[in-house]
Amino acid sequence: MPHALWYGSSQSNQQQHLSSCQSGALNAPREASNCTNCYQNLLSLSLYLVLFLLLISISVIKMRNMASTASSRGIAAIVGVGPKLGRSIARKFAHEGYTVAILARDLGRLSRFADEIAREEKAQVFAIRIDCSDSRSVREAFEGVLSLGFVEVLVYNAYQPVSWHPTNFSDIRIDSFDKSLAVSTVGAFHCAQQVLPVMVDRGKGTILFTGCSASLTGIAGFSELCCGKFALRALSQCLAREFQPLGVHVAHVIIDGFIGNPTRVQNTTTATMLPRVSTAEEQSCASGGGGGGEGGMDPDAVAQTYWQLHVQDKAAWTQEIDLRPSSTPRFF
Repeated sequence: MPHALWYGSSQSNQQQHLSSCQSGALNAPREASNCTNCYQNLLSLSLYLVLFLLLISISVIKMRNMASTASSRGIAAIVGVGPKLGRSIARKFAHEGYTVAILARDLGRLSRFADEIAREEKAQVFAIRIDCSDSRSVREAFEGVLSLGFVEVLVYNAYQPVSWHPTNFSDIRIDSFDKSLAVSTVGAFHCAQQVLPVMVDRGKGTILFTGCSASLTGIAGFSELCCGKFALRALSQCLAREFQPLGVHVAHVIIDGFIGNPTRVQNTTTATMLPRVSTAEEQSCASGGGGGGEGGMDPDAVAQTYWQLHVQDKAAWTQEIDLRPSSTPRFF
């Protein structure tokens, strides 16, 4: 039996096969050299690919770190942003690295504030329209706010404008009274309900309500304002006692004075002294001098207190604080 099988057993085929083997043996060194070059090229390409993937990995890690840093800060939602206190609070939280959502009824003015703060503080600021007297408007507005991320801070600074002249009780219209209560208290109720569930889940968060001297003392002729602010103070106390044990800091800030322009704004208009019963934004419209004029309060200084309440150590949380200018005594 043959020791090997050939495909084609003729002598000529065998000779051709031997000839091809000899030719292959002569070309082997050249092919080996080519294989070496291919191997070196493949190795270089592999090294480049590894370096490329390493650079991509480093970039992804950096982006994740940046995202986690931003997300750890959460969102600061400021409801009731006017030209003075609300804007100063928004600017302060933007300056501290928060993404800020500012909410009010006048979207045109609000958008200008957002552009200004974003430009000055190099921050993300979103303008969202809200009508705090309308529960549907509140829900829709906070759908937009919550889509931005975790709302870590809620500042409720909304108000319903009232006449600065005392109104006889018999002359107060029920729709006007209802509107004041809706903005001062019911709106605060709805806004808090939007953010509290996630705050409780995360075991952290801050809710700050803006009150005024009418939160503490009933004033003849200002039933609408006083009733709404009394109720807001009660809501703040109820929420503090229920949610502070769960990690949510709730505080009520009483603005006992007029809020003027921030010190950075130069304004020579003479301050107009009005009855000290206004809410925060109404007070800010009551005077015009830089830093609040005579006896006025600088909104940037007041905003600093809001920030300090937010970063306050939970071992000693403030539930209520009242602020007033040093040059003006209390009058109740």
